[in-house]
Amino acid sequence: MKIKNQKSKIKNGFTLIEVLIAIFLFGLASTATTFILTMNNRSATAIKNNFIASGLAQEGFEVVRNLRDQDWFLGGPFGSSIPDGTYRIQWDSQALIDLGSNPNLKRDPGSGIFSYDMGSDTIFKRTIEIDTVVADVEKKIVVDVVWIERGGASKSISAEEHLFNWK
Repeated sequence: MKIKNQKSKIKNGFTLIEVLIAIFLFGLASTATTFILTMNNRSATAIKNNFIASGLAQEGFEVVRNLRDQDWFLGGPFGSSIPDGTYRIQWDSQALIDLGSNPNLKRDPGSGIFSYDMGSDTIFKRTIEIDTVVADVEKKIVVDVVWIERGGASKSISAEEHLFNWK
C-alpha cells in the first residue's frame, strides 16, 4: 500500500488583505511626504519674504541717510531734506515722496530692483516715518515694511534708527 504524501501546496502571490495593507502604507507615506514638502515650501517662502522686507527696510534707512548727507554737502542745515512726517521712498529718491495711497513696490524682473516706477507689483509696501527728537541734533527714523502672506496673514517688519547732526 502506497501512502500518498499530502502536503498542502504553497500558494504564490499576495492575498487581498496584503495588497490592501500595502496600499494603505504607501498612501500614508505619500501623504506624510507631501505634507513635509508643503510645510518646507511655506517656510522657505516666509523666510524669503522676511529677508526681502529686511533689505527694503535697510534700503529705506540708506536713502534717508543719503538725503541727510546731501544737506551737508550742499551746505544746508541738518534735517532740511528730511522733515517730520510719513513718507515713501525708493532707491533713487532725491527727495521724500508724499505717502499718498502708498502703492505696492514693483520689482523689475531684469535688474531685480524694487521701485514705484517699473516692473510688476510685489506684495511689499514701505513707509518711512521721521520725527525730530532734539531740534537740530537728532532725528528718529522708523521704517515699516508690510505684506500679506499666502492665506491672508498680514506680516510686517519695523526698524528704527536715529540720525544725529555730528557735523
